[in-house]
Amino acid sequence: MRHILQGFTMFMDGLDFGIDTEEVELPIPTPMTQEYRGGGQDLGVNLPMSAIEALEVTVKMAGHNPEVMKRTALAPGRTIRVTFRGGVLTEGDGRIVTHLCIVEGSINGGTRDRWQRGEKSGFEFVMNGVKYFRYEADSTVIHELQVWPPKRTVNGVDQLAELNAALGY
Repeated sequence: MRHILQGFTMFMDGLDFGIDTEEVELPIPTPMTQEYRGGGQDLGVNLPMSAIEALEVTVKMAGHNPEVMKRTALAPGRTIRVTFRGGVLTEGDGRIVTHLCIVEGSINGGTRDRWQRGEKSGFEFVMNGVKYFRYEADSTVIHELQVWPPKRTVNGVDQLAELNAALGY
């Protein structure tokens, strides 16, 4: 069954910037791997480690909304929480279901379009230093990651439960 994005919006600090948001590139959590090749082993194997690669979100904005620009290049340790909401059509039954992504991090970098008379221009920003990431589809938590205390939930299962227990968390 296909799931087709019909529309989306972006909220920062409770403000809806959906009308200005053209594109969003959301990350897919990817485990860090390390190649292992035991004695006499011809074929190397990339084994997942107990770590996820750093996450980044890229957003393309139409226009030059100062409320978004005010949230860029914050001091170290300062973060913002951004919520992306999408309406996804499930072709099998024709329902529109909510896809929700919450990201906490910092807007650090990007590019501005060239200003040209009579042409649309905007800017693109990158959100990195992600400390919290949650992705839901139709109220089901698919991924929930948190820097501290360490948390990695995938499809409702706490992937770090045993490790955190061993470490006393």
